[in-house]
Amino acid sequence: MNRKKIYMAIAELLDANIITQGIMPIVTEFNKPFFQFKKLDENTTEIDIYGDITSWRWMESDVSASTFKEQMDAVETPNIDVHINSYGGEVAEGLAIYNMLKNSGKNVTTTNDGFACSIASIIFMAGSKRVMNTGSLLLWHNPWTYASGNANELRKTADDMEKMGQSSIDIYLSGSNLDAETIKGMMDIETWINADEAIGWGIATSKHEEAAKQSMEARTLYATISRLKSLEQKLNEKPIEKPETNKATSAWDEFWR
Repeated sequence: MNRKKIYMAIAELLDANIITQGIMPIVTEFNKPFFQFKKLDENTTEIDIYGDITSWRWMESDVSASTFKEQMDAVETPNIDVHINSYGGEVAEGLAIYNMLKNSGKNVTTTNDGFACSIASIIFMAGSKRVMNTGSLLLWHNPWTYASGNANELRKTADDMEKMGQSSIDIYLSGSNLDAETIKGMMDIETWINADEAIGWGIATSKHEEAAKQSMEARTLYATISRLKSLEQKLNEKPIEKPETNKATSAWDEFWR
């Protein structure tokens, strides 16, 4: 099988529409969404970033900056809720998505549903409200790459990587109460950050405990309704005659016992 047929077969497996340019087919459109924008109501659009952040989309969960922008341009709601579960990906793509959200003029809330690692942790920082779910984790580390060449080329690559790392430090610095030296040290040793640490260091603004709160409120409401129904029953019952020597008790007295 020649190379063109191999590329065509791969694109077909990916369920994509393709065009060919010379020997290499170009994927023009995937039939399945690789991440989702959902308009919840007139006020809020929800975005799920549940995959790798990459300029070349191999799986339907992958996220690219160019397609993210196409869908962002169509968002009309004042609020955007971004849910993240990603191991990260390409620095350039992630920085572009971060800046799109940051400069959108919308009220952006980012929520870590599982992992927000590497460049995905930068996207997490785009929210004015940044929410950590119980058990969710962030991962901060230095950018890395493959390199080849002579000593001068390798030194330049190392210098370039330090500049990329500095852009991450600047973003973490703007959204936390940590200093630059501490952030750099955390990136140097590859640091996992849990929900409580993220809140303590100002990286996150809150921890999502709504489910537990709603459960507690539901139990309280159920207990109150049960007591009120019991009171109503007693108020409707015929009063029980008691000896005059004993002080009469009302249904309200029974209720507050």
